[in-house]
Amino acid sequence: MVTRTPTTRQIAEACGCNQSTVSHALRDNSKISAEQRARIRGIAERMGWRPNPLVSAYMAHLRSARPRSHQAGLAFLISNRTSSQISAQGGHLQRHYRGALQRAKELGYSLEILWLHQPHLTARRLNGILHSRNISGLVIAGLVDPSEIFEQLDWRQLTAVTLGFSLRAPELHRVAVHTMRGFDGVLRKVVELGYKRVAVVVSREYDERVSRGVLSPTYYAQKHLEFGGLLQTYVFPRPVKEAKSGIAAWLREHQPDVVLGEDIVWRTIAEMKWRVPQDVAFASVDASPDFPLIAGFNQRHELHGAVAVDMVVGQLLQNQRGLPTVPHTILVEGAWADGLSVPPKHVIPRLDRSATL
Repeated sequence: MVTRTPTTRQIAEACGCNQSTVSHALRDNSKISAEQRARIRGIAERMGWRPNPLVSAYMAHLRSARPRSHQAGLAFLISNRTSSQISAQGGHLQRHYRGALQRAKELGYSLEILWLHQPHLTARRLNGILHSRNISGLVIAGLVDPSEIFEQLDWRQLTAVTLGFSLRAPELHRVAVHTMRGFDGVLRKVVELGYKRVAVVVSREYDERVSRGVLSPTYYAQKHLEFGGLLQTYVFPRPVKEAKSGIAAWLREHQPDVVLGEDIVWRTIAEMKWRVPQDVAFASVDASPDFPLIAGFNQRHELHGAVAVDMVVGQLLQNQRGLPTVPHTILVEGAWADGLSVPPKHVIPRLDRSATL
């Protein structure tokens, strides 16, 4: 029976290699090939070696306490073809970046924005940029305009986490909102507030982008929940310009009490001159603290960015590089956000009939 943990010297003798190779292999350092790491770890485990969590925690502490002048940096990759400026990105992406930047600062890392559609940028050039700037950790924002660079990027010395479900290849660790559970809660909340004729109005593109997280709980509610009989859906196609007239016609025909929808639905209601909430209440599928009057589903995008940075840094500290064998997905719980656009139904008769949001 093995009663004592073997030393790296003993493991090196058994493996026929030097101690530094064993040390790198047991820390899963990509300087050693995957096959060599697996061979050395297998021999070590048969000899009785096991990772020491106290040592790992202490080493992580030492790394976090070191000056960051030579610390590998992080990059936040954006793919909007029209602009490299964070201020020009979608609201949810701006919130992703704010959360990621704050968390990176807390951990002592820099976070550099890299634009995938900058002129003449190729995978080879991006590899060189990352290497010269000592960047080995990537947070990849949701893809607005896909880029072929990901297919040719040298992932062997990189660790990456993507946000949302838009990046399908390569398969990476990802952080996303738990849309299905959250939207189920949104449906139940508006019913709890007294609304009966509930309408869900979203594009097929948006529902696919959140991994069917809106329409799946909606269809389930229609079939199996008590309030589902009065729940209606309108799924519209893109582009937006062609969708507005269809949305308006559908709303006029069905006259819902409350609409759960995207930003385009909010704009369409405004163009129809319907007052919110007097003529119809409105809940956003992606409510933002930047617009506190509009109620809906707060997806907590800042937290997505922070969690992504935590995942990337955790891998860097464990010397984990390259594409993951089994990608992990972390789902962040969203929350209902109160707002004047969806007051309790019994309050609406007392509101100023001339007012609108």
